[in-house]
Amino acid sequence: MRKARALTENQLVKLEKQLIKDQDSLIFNDVYDEEFNLKDEERSDEIDQANASVSNAQRLRFRNRETFYKKKIGQALKRFEEKRFGMCEECEEPIGYKRLSARPTADLCILCKEESEREEDASIFGSQSKSFGKKLDSAAAQA
Repeated sequence: MRKARALTENQLVKLEKQLIKDQDSLIFNDVYDEEFNLKDEERSDEIDQANASVSNAQRLRFRNRETFYKKKIGQALKRFEEKRFGMCEECEEPIGYKRLSARPTADLCILCKEESEREEDASIFGSQSKSFGKKLDSAAAQA
């Protein structure tokens, strides 16, 4: 496989603008937990309550995904400030522009990412939550 080239200044500018645009377009930036509580009119009967609960659960899921993505964007922007953006956190080789165009928050080159996924697939005890980056508890994994 070909080695990726370092990013040009023009590519860096485009990617940074994309990250900032993505950050600004997040829907749930200013949504508070109180907005997910059931309102009195949503509690009138069991069907209304069930519909409201499903809707709130979906909104919470989307908010959690956006929160995770917002964190990833922040980490990527920090790498810009530290002049480390576009370098693999694992092998310190450049991450290809095509990969960063598709996923500007990527912090691993494609080879290291594939290796990480192979290791993750091989052992549930070392798996990380895709949404929060936390280690899975081995006791919970056995349940």
